[in-house]
Amino acid sequence: MNVKEEVLSVIDALKKAGFNPVDAVFEGAVGVKEDTVLEWVAKLDEKQLVSGVIRVIYTTDGKNIRFVEIPVGQQAPPEEK
Repeated sequence: MNVKEEVLSVIDALKKAGFNPVDAVFEGAVGVKEDTVLEWVAKLDEKQLVSGVIRVIYTTDGKNIRFVEIPVGQQAPPEEK
């Protein structure tokens, strides 16, 4: 069983048990340095199907690792104080 079949099977089982599955999301990391992957993320963003950040990782002198985060998709509204 591949991952798509497994996810759909779990959603179906939850429905049969009387639950209401609302969404299924991927949490993790996908390398987006390649143009084709960036295009795919851009398409998901246009359809409001993605939420998170793209982290551009770089080094300052070959030793110190730094990163810049670029928000993608709908971000959570700021919490009221």
